[in-house]
Amino acid sequence: MRLEYVNTITGKSGARDLPPMLNPVWIGNHPGSHLVLDSPYLGPETGVFDNDVSGGDGWRFWNRNGKPIKVGDALLTDRDQFVRLTQPRVQIECWPYVVTALLTPEEWVTEADGARRLDRACADVVRQVHRELVELHPNDPADRNEWLKDGYIHDLESQILELVARRPDFPGDDLGHTELGDHLAGVAVRSALVRQLLARTETGTAALRATDSWGRMRIALPEAEADLDRLAADAARALGLDSHADISRQMTSVDDEFWAYWNTLLTRRESLPPQLCRYLALRRVKEEIKDIWFGFGPLEELLKDPCVNEIMIVDADHIFVEKSGHIENSGRRFLTDPLTVIQRIMARANRQINTAQPMADARMPDGSRVNAVIEPLALKGPCLTIRRFPTHRVTIEDLVQRLDSLTPAASEFLRVAVANRRNIIIAGGTGTGKTTMLNCLSAFIPDKERIVTIEDTAELQIQKEHVVTLQGRQSNSEGAGAVSIRDLVKNALRMRPDRIVVGECRGGEAIDMLQAMNTGHDGSMTTLHANTPAGVIRRLEVLVQQNTDSTLPVESIHAQIASAVDLVVQLGIVLGSGTKRKVVTEITEVGVTGTGRLRLVPLFRRDEGEPLRPTGCLPSFLPELIATGLVRDAVDFVRAVEET
Repeated sequence: MRLEYVNTITGKSGARDLPPMLNPVWIGNHPGSHLVLDSPYLGPETGVFDNDVSGGDGWRFWNRNGKPIKVGDALLTDRDQFVRLTQPRVQIECWPYVVTALLTPEEWVTEADGARRLDRACADVVRQVHRELVELHPNDPADRNEWLKDGYIHDLESQILELVARRPDFPGDDLGHTELGDHLAGVAVRSALVRQLLARTETGTAALRATDSWGRMRIALPEAEADLDRLAADAARALGLDSHADISRQMTSVDDEFWAYWNTLLTRRESLPPQLCRYLALRRVKEEIKDIWFGFGPLEELLKDPCVNEIMIVDADHIFVEKSGHIENSGRRFLTDPLTVIQRIMARANRQINTAQPMADARMPDGSRVNAVIEPLALKGPCLTIRRFPTHRVTIEDLVQRLDSLTPAASEFLRVAVANRRNIIIAGGTGTGKTTMLNCLSAFIPDKERIVTIEDTAELQIQKEHVVTLQGRQSNSEGAGAVSIRDLVKNALRMRPDRIVVGECRGGEAIDMLQAMNTGHDGSMTTLHANTPAGVIRRLEVLVQQNTDSTLPVESIHAQIASAVDLVVQLGIVLGSGTKRKVVTEITEVGVTGTGRLRLVPLFRRDEGEPLRPTGCLPSFLPELIATGLVRDAVDFVRAVEET
C-alpha cells in the first residue's frame, strides 16, 4: 500500500510506501502509526485500514477517534464506524490532512478474484489428494471394469476422506467453518442444483445415467444428502429458475447469480451448520477426484451441460466452450496431464494417438465428435476439440417453429424435392448446422428405400429402418489399414443403394460422389464447406482437380456438376438480440443455360434482416413434381409459396 498525504494548513506533503499485504494499517499522530499525521487536531488513532479476510468484505476503513472523516463519498461520524473500499484508490479527508491510499494489484482482490483464488485452492486440494491416491494404487487391476465394483469405489472414497481430513486448511473435527470448506460446500450445492435441472431434460437424464455407475456416493449420510437436495431446491426458488422454461436460460441464471446467493446464505450460519458444510465439502472433493479417476476429469460437467455445443481445450489451464454461438472460458482446467484424458477417450473409441500418430478423430459414447492433436504438432501441449450433438434429434419442425431457421414453404419444398429424388448438397461454414440439416432432410426419404451412409466419424442420425452405416478408418501405428471416404463411396456403389449419404465431401470422394449421382443413385445427399452456392461450385472444382487419377478440364467438371447436383441448401449464421442463429440463407437450383454453361438459380433467399423468402423463380423440375403427384399443379405450388 502507498499512502500519499498533504496538510491543508501547512501545505506539507509526502508519501509512505508500506510492505506488501500489510494488514491492518494504522494512521494517526501516535509515533507508532504506519503513517504519522503530525497535528494536534488528530488523536493517536485516527483511522485504520484492514482487510476482512474471513468475512469477505475485503478492504475497509474504520473511524477510530469519533471525529468526522470523509472516505471517498462516504462520511464516517462515529467511532468504530467503517466503510468498505470499492476502488483500489481512495481519498480520506481527516482535517487538516488529506490522505490518498493506493492499493497494489496484489492487495486489491475483487470478489471475482477472490472466487478464482478459492477455485485455485480447491484445485490444489484435489490435485494433491489425487497424487497421493495414485501412490496408494500402484497395483490396481488393468481391467477397468474391476474399478467400477462397489467395493473398489467404497475403498477409494474412504481413502479420499482420510487424505483430505489431514489438511490444515480443511474443516476439522472441531466443526469450525473455514473459507475453503465453505467454498467447496457451495460448489457441491451448485453441482446438485445443476443436476436437478438436468434431470428434467431428456439430454441431461442420459448424461447423468452415463456416470451413475461411479458417480453415486458409496459413503453417504442420508440426512445430509436430503439437506443437499433441500439446499439445491431452495437455491432454485431463490434464483427464480422455474420462471424460465428453457434449460439454457436456467443455466445462465445459475452461472450469473448462484455465488451471490451462496455468499448471502453464508452470513446466516444457522442455515448452514458446520457439520453440514464439512460433509458437503468432503463430498465435492470425492466428486471431482472420481471424475478424474473414472471419467474425463474437468470435462465431465461440461459434457452434461445441454447448453454447451463445443468444448475446446487449448492447454491444461484453458478450456473454452461455445454456448448459444458465443465462445467463453469455462473457468475449468486440468489437474492432471490432459494427455491422459485424451488417450482414455481414444481408447474407448478404439483409436490410437501417440507421437507417431499425433492426430486422431473419434466419437465419444454420447455421440460427440472428437478431434485431438498432441505433441510434436501441438506446441503448447495436447489440444482437444469436442463437437457435441443433442440426444434429442432435431426435426424439420424444430427448424421451422422453434429455431426459426426455415420457413414452412421452404420446408415443404425441400420435402417434395427429397421425395422426388433430387440430389442435394448442404453447404455452409463451420458450425452452421450442416449435419443437423442433413439429418432433418433424411426424414423425408421413403421408408422402403435402402440408404448407405458414409462418414469419417459417425454423426448422422438417420431414423430409418434400412440404413447401412459405413465409417472410415485411420491407419494403424505401422501406417497401414487406412480406409478413406473415397474407398467407401466406391464400395457403396456395389451395395445396391437407393441413396448414398456422405457426411461431408472434402477430398477425392467428390468425383466419385458426382459420378454416383450421375449413374442412377438419385436422391443422394452430402455436405460441403462453402459460404455461397457459387462457392460450392468452386469447391467441387478444386476437390475434383486434386485427384491424381482425374485430369478433367473445368468445362467437363461443370458438366458433371450440372447433371449430378440439383439443389444447394446454403446455411449461415445471423445475429439477433445478442445471440447467433443458424439459418438457411438460400436454396438454389443448379442447372445449365441454353449454351450448356452452368447456372445457379436462387429459389429462396434470405436478405439481411429479413426471413427466407421465395425469389419468384420456379424449379425446372416442377413438371415432374406435378406428374408424380407431389404437387397438384403450378398454381397450387405458387400459391403455397406466396402464402408464406
